[in-house]
Amino acid sequence: MYVLGKINPTPKKITYARAIENSLSKLTHVLESEFSLSTNLSRWIGLKIIDGEEKILQSIEENLGIDLLNNEALEDIKNIVRIELQENNISQNNFKDLIVSSIMHKSETICGKVCAFEDENYSNQDRKIDKILTSKKFGIPIMILFLGIIFWLTIVGSNYPSQVLFAMFAWLQEKLFWVADFFHCPDWLSSMLISGIYQTLTWIVSVMLPPMAIFFPLFTILEDLGYLPRIAFNMDGLFKKCCCTR
Repeated sequence: MYVLGKINPTPKKITYARAIENSLSKLTHVLESEFSLSTNLSRWIGLKIIDGEEKILQSIEENLGIDLLNNEALEDIKNIVRIELQENNISQNNFKDLIVSSIMHKSETICGKVCAFEDENYSNQDRKIDKILTSKKFGIPIMILFLGIIFWLTIVGSNYPSQVLFAMFAWLQEKLFWVADFFHCPDWLSSMLISGIYQTLTWIVSVMLPPMAIFFPLFTILEDLGYLPRIAFNMDGLFKKCCCTR
């Protein structure tokens, strides 16, 4: 519908932090004057330039037929913008976070204007839980406690069903040998099928099935309760320091 011209969207303008807006306005002005781009498109490309996403910039060059990486006027503004952002403690490490924060704030504002809630305090309980589970003081210790309990239940608790399965399969193995002897099955064949294939398979099932049957349901419960996203939130800073996230 948009391609056919039947829908003409009017996107909401998102206002970012003052330092980002000042830098973005300079880049937008150059992009509009040098490449005759629309304001919305120029703002979006300006954000990608500040963020330094070369693959996206190369894709923009290929699709729009413009030269973003070798334009002298644009390169001069990019250097000025980087210096201004650094002076305001904005780098590529926290730039995305600031952008996403502005987007979420705008979304929350729009949602507040068009959505009505019968109970305005519907999320109070979740927020109280978040303050505890994601706090700097209690977040990591609680996470270690929960994971420790799960691993303990998995390792210790799986021993009992493993022993039951092992005993059951051993009893069944004796019966299979009895059946093989009854039908005068050759020793090499019964050894290959029963002592080889059957015994190996049942040992793997006895050892692996109980831990999996305990660990994965417990983790599923934590995910359904919403605790795994909170663990991810607690670990986000550590993952960034280890360069595990971008």
